[in-house]
Amino acid sequence: MIDRKEIKRKGREHLKKHYLLILIICAISVFLGTEFTRIVPSAQSLYDAVTGKVTVLNALGLSENDEAFTAKYLDDLIKDNISTGREEAAERIRQLQSSTDVNSVLGRRRGVLAAVMNSINSGQLYAIVGTALHSILHSASAAAVIMILLSALLFMAVWVFIRNMLQAIVRRVLMETRVYGEYPMNHIFHFRMVHRWIRAALTLLLRTVFSILWGLTVVGFFIKHYSYFMVPFIVAEDPDIRPREAIRLSRRMMDGHKWECFKLDLSFLGWRILGYFTFGAVDIFWSVPYMMTAYTEYYALLRSEAKEKGIEGADRLNDRYLFEKADEALLRSRYQDIIDREDLMYGEIIDLKPRQRFFARNFGIWTGSLIDKRVYTHQKGLRHQARISRHELNGRSYPDRLNPLWTRKNAALTGRVNYLTPCTFWSLVVVFFSFCFIGWIWEVSLHLITEGRFVNRGALHGPWLPIYGSGVAMISVLLYRFRSKPVLEAAAIVVLCGLVEYLSSFFMEMSTGMRWWDYTGYFLNLNGRICGEGLAVFALGGMAAVYLLVPAIDAMVTRMNARILIPICLVLLLIFSGDVVYSHYVPNTGEGITDYERVADVGNETPAAGTVEG
Repeated sequence: MIDRKEIKRKGREHLKKHYLLILIICAISVFLGTEFTRIVPSAQSLYDAVTGKVTVLNALGLSENDEAFTAKYLDDLIKDNISTGREEAAERIRQLQSSTDVNSVLGRRRGVLAAVMNSINSGQLYAIVGTALHSILHSASAAAVIMILLSALLFMAVWVFIRNMLQAIVRRVLMETRVYGEYPMNHIFHFRMVHRWIRAALTLLLRTVFSILWGLTVVGFFIKHYSYFMVPFIVAEDPDIRPREAIRLSRRMMDGHKWECFKLDLSFLGWRILGYFTFGAVDIFWSVPYMMTAYTEYYALLRSEAKEKGIEGADRLNDRYLFEKADEALLRSRYQDIIDREDLMYGEIIDLKPRQRFFARNFGIWTGSLIDKRVYTHQKGLRHQARISRHELNGRSYPDRLNPLWTRKNAALTGRVNYLTPCTFWSLVVVFFSFCFIGWIWEVSLHLITEGRFVNRGALHGPWLPIYGSGVAMISVLLYRFRSKPVLEAAAIVVLCGLVEYLSSFFMEMSTGMRWWDYTGYFLNLNGRICGEGLAVFALGGMAAVYLLVPAIDAMVTRMNARILIPICLVLLLIFSGDVVYSHYVPNTGEGITDYERVADVGNETPAAGTVEG
């Protein structure tokens, strides 16, 4: 018999130590329908998949009303009324665009995301694909069958390899954080790093199929739910195990424990009732993470019991250091190369003046000689690589090098971490103008493609858009401290760029009475000044800039002759400053620049030239 109170006590302690991380991964699992929802497939959903009721819309989680338009088009396709389906899809798009509140955050009139959402919700996507298939096959019914099969395959692929795999990912995170105080975010990709993602996904798929089949019998489903309860934990520990073997091992581990596992479930009933009365808030913020940490403790107990009793297959549970910290001597032997480079972790990288050290550490700006810069960059890269392994060596995080499936050879420390390289002032000037020009080319090209005419975009008269250049320059400087943590870097880029773009739009409009961009009607927009689509582009572009392009530009600039570089930069700064002053009094306005129509109207009213309202 197990001590439920002790299991739950340890679960609470585990949750409190890593609350934010566990909350996030459990919330993602719930929202994607992986666990603790009714989205887990049953016999009825299997029937729906076979009969074609499972569509791309199911996978995307769209509403029944949206799905009705797709079903109507499939019916038209089968009856060979293709033209009718296309007309109804076009009408649906017009309804979506005209019925959406223009000031809504979920605008659906303009932008790539809005176009994608509207094409799916209206059935237009199906109309395009169906028409193409019909033209090739010359058979409406055959085209409909292929579309249904493709939809079902897409849904199954997303569910099997992404949503369902979250079960193992969540449990792997919980098992690591149960013992260790830190969790490196790159461990999220553990299954990919050990090259067992597909096998783990197929094991979880087989468990679901068996559950569906047993679900045809009420009693069998209840019993087998607990018989297969440990499969996701087993896969999380040993993703190399064969699917049938994992299921058999779970059955053996749960033999004699199914009733007590049911009682452990039942002990959370009070929390679930409280969650019901708080509209799921308690479930998300406490009871679901609490249950998962308790289940992890339960797995650890049954695993220990299985190994003590010598249960057949228990030898596959051999990831020992998920459940206990490694001996210091073993860690030292496996991480000897890190110990040998102890000097990388302590002391100054290079003897810098206080001012130079401050700017290099906090803003990634180099003010010393280029020779010192090369030495500093190399040693900083070595220190970064060593620090990642140092946490494992000190027992603060799970030691990857002790994983039974870890086959990657211990890579030598090279110091080649280019994105940690601090930039010189002249490198930042070149970065600024490079991205000003890239942004201008991007905007001009988009307008040329969509409108068919060349327009000098932006408030200035020269071939540059300073919001792009200043955005990348600010990311490079202000967010340099996040550079070694890509997740934080991406989040900070979204916040910084969103704030800069919003304030730029606001103050430019306040000072001139005009807008040079308006996202009203775009999906996820805020007062037409920023939108989700733009922020996503900023995030992707910003990450590509700071991790790839800026280091490349800095490397190129540092190789240039200073007698040529500095005069060019000074001339560009002088011309740019003159353009800023001139454009303040004579801003660049006109057709395709500031003559947007008011999106709130349905094309019946146009504001005065030079003004744009959101």
